[in-house]
Amino acid sequence: MLRSVFEKMIRVYKNPDFKFDKNISSKIILIFAFKMFIDWARGCRLLLFFRVPKFLFLGRGVAFNYLHNIDVGRWVIIGDFVTLGGLGRGRLSIGNGCRIGSFSRVVISTTFNNLGEYITLEDHVAIGDYSSLGGSGGLSIGANTIIGQYFSAHPENHRFDDPGQLIRKQGTTRSPISIGENCWLGAKVTIVAGVTIGDNCIIGAGSLVAKDIPDNSLAVGSPAKVIRNLR
Repeated sequence: MLRSVFEKMIRVYKNPDFKFDKNISSKIILIFAFKMFIDWARGCRLLLFFRVPKFLFLGRGVAFNYLHNIDVGRWVIIGDFVTLGGLGRGRLSIGNGCRIGSFSRVVISTTFNNLGEYITLEDHVAIGDYSSLGGSGGLSIGANTIIGQYFSAHPENHRFDDPGQLIRKQGTTRSPISIGENCWLGAKVTIVAGVTIGDNCIIGAGSLVAKDIPDNSLAVGSPAKVIRNLR
């Protein structure tokens, strides 16, 4: 009974084809249900800030910085010890059905003297554990894109053209990063400022993406190069 109830809920709100593995026992489902209840209860703390959570599930130690500038959709799951930072010119927007892995940082700005732009995660984006997403130059990730652990996106570069100055005093340049819909980025992928990745792309694990990747491409390497068209 409990199995079928949870399967129906997950099919409606997350995955229409979901079915528990036959080796999952009723005990495991009860443990899962209890954990989700605790995470849901943590999400209700947003009521203290006059925000109404829409089935928000929070792990332990989640930090919201500048919550007034953060939008969170329905059925969002945020893992343990995630930091969300909304300080910026634009907003930090997390769409419906998104998942952010434990120990990740999703932060628009880290400085008060030059605010960052925005971070937008469209519906059903999944980010792996230990990831770092910055929004200084702007970052957008399209719907249904899934990303492995240790992902990093850096829409900002330090200048180093003056050898007579410390690098940290030379300022930065910023350019937006855009990742399309229905992409799969493997673990430890890094994307630098100004890069656009098209729709339906796969980026191999460990790749450094320094140039644009067109739609329907499989790209691997450091720097990443397109090795095959997927259509």
